[in-house]
Amino acid sequence: MQQQGYPQQGFPGSQQQVQQQQVQQPQHAQQQAQPQQQAARQQPAPAPAPAGPGPDGIDWEAEAAALEAGAGPVGGVHEAGTDEWDGHQDGRHPDDGYPDEHAEETGFLGERDDSREAQKKRKEKGKKSGRRNGGACLLASLVMLGAVGGAGWWGYDFYQKHFGPAPDFTGGGTGSVQVEVKKGAVGGQIGLALKNAGVVKSVDAFNEACKAEPKCGTIQYGYYELKKEMPAAEALKELLAQAGGAAIVVPEGKNSTEIYTMIDGKLKLEKGTTAGVAQAQAANLGLPAYANGNIEGFLWPTRYNIAEGMKPEDLLKQMVKNATEKYANLDSQAASVGLKNGYEVLIEASILQREGNNPADFAKMAKTIQNRLAAGGEINHRLGMDTTLQYSLNRKDLDRKDMDDASNKYNTYINQGLPPGPISNPGDDALSAVLHPADGKWLYFIAMSPTETRFAETSKEHYANVKEYCQSAGQGFDEARGHCTTKK
Repeated sequence: MQQQGYPQQGFPGSQQQVQQQQVQQPQHAQQQAQPQQQAARQQPAPAPAPAGPGPDGIDWEAEAAALEAGAGPVGGVHEAGTDEWDGHQDGRHPDDGYPDEHAEETGFLGERDDSREAQKKRKEKGKKSGRRNGGACLLASLVMLGAVGGAGWWGYDFYQKHFGPAPDFTGGGTGSVQVEVKKGAVGGQIGLALKNAGVVKSVDAFNEACKAEPKCGTIQYGYYELKKEMPAAEALKELLAQAGGAAIVVPEGKNSTEIYTMIDGKLKLEKGTTAGVAQAQAANLGLPAYANGNIEGFLWPTRYNIAEGMKPEDLLKQMVKNATEKYANLDSQAASVGLKNGYEVLIEASILQREGNNPADFAKMAKTIQNRLAAGGEINHRLGMDTTLQYSLNRKDLDRKDMDDASNKYNTYINQGLPPGPISNPGDDALSAVLHPADGKWLYFIAMSPTETRFAETSKEHYANVKEYCQSAGQGFDEARGHCTTKK
């Protein structure tokens, strides 16, 4: 007799057909079944079991007969027409790999265990399940609250960044810090420098203050002393009020001694400090070889920012650097005006800058100097100027002895040609005038006032101008030399 196989689930057709096929066909016949049945089977049918109760105590032939008759399984495992397996309402069978939640409640053949111990276990399991469900609900609530809170914060942050006012400090600020506004810096660049120094809270706040202040574009470069944590509008007011911040402005025509004094005062140093530094460090200041260690003429006149802790040599190096850059092309232009080299251009410009008052007269003055250097006769290639002698003596008042001292190379009353070095630090106007002189035959000039310079071609005409000047200044006049004298 052919033995039956185990019952199968989920096959097409009725359960009776399946069972009949399993009873009537051996294993090799099942492998030749219809294509539809072969597709449905995922695994070959298990080997036939012996008749009668198996090792597990169940008579599978009786179970199959009961299924054919429409009754439930003998062991109460499955009820025909339902997907309930031992009380599982979700269609899961314990053999499918899922835990059997009622394993402790049923006996071997599916009978419910109603003992006191079983009821106690079921009650405890229910409490634990309730606690698990309650904990899950609490966790879900916290997650939802976090999500809502996060979304709210994101929305607020988005609004603040795109539509809210720019972050800004309030109050009067604290402490002090020095901030550099670089040359050419504008609104946002200045705002970034202030933010990095802790002066303003945001660049946007400073930009908004700039938009509201028409003068914002006039902020000068330099070093500014400002408080930290200032409202942006107040920081802007300070920048405008300080007008360039800590700086030193060197005017055209000042000589080195005068500039040293200015630096000492600005850096709050003892008088003579900068002069001593210039002398001791002359070789380290960047002077060109043709200067022969003489710094005069190389302290370029302009505005210099004063940084905190700056030393005299720092300023001197900046000045020398600026001057040498300005003088870089003078050599190639010197010959066009009868001068030997660029250094002579600088020397003549330094005299012109010291003698003149009005830049509008510089071109005529430059031509006068060049005419005298070329003239013979009583002039004999001598400049005959007070300023060169005054520079060497470091005083303004001159007497006859000073003018007769030929040993002083800066005495242009006696010595021919240009003095050995510059007598001041000229600017652009003086340099340009030397290289582009006016056209004329003048041999004399005198500055009558800050706004008037008189020119003459003859000594007679010039002496008349000098006499007028001396009288207006309350001084005497030397007829022989055409020079003012101090009244006794």
